[in-house]
Amino acid sequence: MADQLTLMEAVEQRGPYAVWELMDDDEKKAAAVAFWNEADRESRSAIEVALAQDLKFRSQSVRQLSAERVAGRLVRLADALPETVLFQYLFHLHMGDRRPLMVEYLDAVGLPHDDGALDLPDDFEGPDPEKVETAARDLIKAREHEALVYLGTLMVADTDFWKSLEPVLKEYAADGTAVG
Repeated sequence: MADQLTLMEAVEQRGPYAVWELMDDDEKKAAAVAFWNEADRESRSAIEVALAQDLKFRSQSVRQLSAERVAGRLVRLADALPETVLFQYLFHLHMGDRRPLMVEYLDAVGLPHDDGALDLPDDFEGPDPEKVETAARDLIKAREHEALVYLGTLMVADTDFWKSLEPVLKEYAADGTAVG
């Protein structure tokens, strides 16, 4: 087991791909649907081209397709997407279906936010490390797998800001199982 990656190591090495691999099929589909429905035009353009090639459709036709119609293909294409696009899948999943989880965590850490979107003053120096770690452990107890996906996503988003999550994410393997 010594050669098994921790979730923290996986996130450091593979970024959003490590979080994606942690997710189950339903979560991946929900993330793909959230991205398709909520991403701005610029964010969707790269994926629309890939989908058009995959479906052998014109790009204009792909834009008209429903998220449910393309969700399976979006999931299948995810491993080949640029990190920035895959991160958008994770971002939109949390900003949509998982907003209550975000609110719960940010409230526990004591960070100012607007319904889960951080609203920090310009002179903010960072969250209280003890609160970050304690709130993370509490969130994992309450929300288990969903919490690990969210905390991994935070680390992908800003490793320096969320560095106090490191000890918590080192307690879990890349597949989300507890280590030791």
